[in-house]
Amino acid sequence: MRKVRIQISLYPPKFLPTFPPYPEACAQRIREEFPGTEVVLAKSEEEHRQGLPEAEVLFTWRPSGQDIRQAGCLRWVHVPSAGVDHSLPRDLVESPVVLTNSSGLHGVPIAENVLGMMIVLARKLHDCMRFQMEGRWGRNELMRTYPTLSELYGRTAGIVGLGSIGREIARRAKAFGMRILATKRDVGVDLGSNQDWVDRLLPPEGLPELLRESDFVVIATPLTPATRGLIGEAELRMMKPTAFLFNIGRGPIIQEAILVQALKEGWIAGAGLDVFEVEPLPAESELYRLPNVLVTPHYSGIGSGYWERGTDLFCANLGRFLRGERLTNLVNKEAGY
Repeated sequence: MRKVRIQISLYPPKFLPTFPPYPEACAQRIREEFPGTEVVLAKSEEEHRQGLPEAEVLFTWRPSGQDIRQAGCLRWVHVPSAGVDHSLPRDLVESPVVLTNSSGLHGVPIAENVLGMMIVLARKLHDCMRFQMEGRWGRNELMRTYPTLSELYGRTAGIVGLGSIGREIARRAKAFGMRILATKRDVGVDLGSNQDWVDRLLPPEGLPELLRESDFVVIATPLTPATRGLIGEAELRMMKPTAFLFNIGRGPIIQEAILVQALKEGWIAGAGLDVFEVEPLPAESELYRLPNVLVTPHYSGIGSGYWERGTDLFCANLGRFLRGERLTNLVNKEAGY
């Protein structure tokens, strides 16, 4: 019987050339767990192209239209990201090939990153680091910022998009004694034990209420036509002047020029941003120089166990695929999530 051919094309991508490639040890684990498969680990663009015509399963960063046209046997594409806005060429959308994402893979490191940014901005640790580098005590300067020298305990965190990442953020924020509001498309879905971490679940139409009540607003929703530009002037003016905004979703969800204005004019207290409209963030961006902004280079989903957790998720779905069962993390290709 012909073995199912799995091609793993996870060599460092052009958009992130320093990212560690998929380990041979992880590929070998798949071979050992699924002896009825042939696992090919492509280590270059040339090897990727050579293997596509016979691949039935493709585990890759951002499938292109050329990939789909060239892979005549392809039945399933899996990507190591949660967002798929870069993984939906028209050839894939219009094909019968199924697409799955890695929702759940990034929740732990991203949630830790968000809570870290909350603490840094609320407790003015970024200012303390500046004082340290300048050899200054800075205590009086901090006291003058008292209205925005905040705490997490007893404050309200509003999570826009209670998916797998949003739930991990809610879980950790709750442990800090925070009140949790969240929006979710399907508010009728049973959250199980996750419900213990959310004080109030709102439909997308409840966004204004969330913005008005929250001290910390976290954007954790995917980028879709409905969420592009979701946070603009009206939304930022709804927020408290003492509130902080965090974005670990996608840059274009927030209208960046308006956000800069809001930060400069004091509509909100500050922002922690891991994603941007243009990446890398251009050197001339004012966001780098605003004292109430924490900029991180779209790295929050990465941690030392990234590929091992990614292999766990892929193997679980590969078992379903080989048994003819419905896959988890299926992407609605037309909807974009």
